[in-house]
Formats: sequence, structure tokens, C-alpha cells
Amino acid sequence: MKATHSSYGIITLNAIELIRQHLTPIEAWRRAVTGKEKGCPKTAFLGLCQFGWVKNIPRGEYLSSRALNGPNKDYAIRAAQLLLANPDAGFTTKQLWALSIAGLNQPPANHNQQMNVVFAIWEAGLLIEGTMP
Repeated sequence: MKATHSSYGIITLNAIELIRQHLTPIEAWRRAVTGKEKGCPKTAFLGLCQFGWVKNIPRGEYLSSRALNGPNKDYAIRAAQLLLANPDAGFTTKQLWALSIAGLNQPPANHNQQMNVVFAIWEAGLLIEGTMP
């Protein structure tokens, strides 16, 4: 299944469409996610936006200080780097997650939709090289 067909893939693309309609990334995510609120995919999405990894979305201050200091944006940015560096690798969500957390002392066992957010942006052709936090 493509990430764009997962619930958080659809939410991600809906949020991007709302941003195109002149909403901020924060407001766009809030509207797109109604009823399925989870912190991990939200932080992954807003982190990618904040650091310029999503085409046509300006860098800005979208994360709270707590989220900015948390790991979810880092997982998403690492996954984005891997996809951009290996465009023909054909990673699965599970493989991308394993590579994104490689080397961590106490990695989480499973992704919590962060990889579906990144894959949805990638599959839509909107993932670009951004900056590091």
C-alpha cells in the first residue's frame, strides 16, 4: 500500500492542499487531522515544514519548543534524507523506519505514522532538501 493511501498519508496531502489555500501549516494540519489527532505524525509534518523539506512551503516557526526538542521531526528529516539520497531504493515503510532510527541508544520499536507522512510527501513529488535543526 502506498503511503498516500494510508490515513496519515491522506491527512498529510490534505494539509498541504490547505496550505496552498493560504492556511499556515499549523492550522492546515489541525483542520486536516480532525478526529485522528496524534502528536508523532503532527510533529513529523510540522518539522519537515519548519526546516524547508516540503516544496512550496516556506520555512517558519511551526513547532512548539517541546516538539522542537523531541525526536519525531528528526526521524522524519532522516527519512527524507534517505529518500532523497536513494530515490530508486524502493524502501518500504518498515525499512525506512529502521534506517531512520539506526544508531539510537533506545529506539522506539515502531513508527507512529511519521514514515507515512514522509512517504506521502515523497510520493507526491514534494520532498526537497531542507536544512537541519
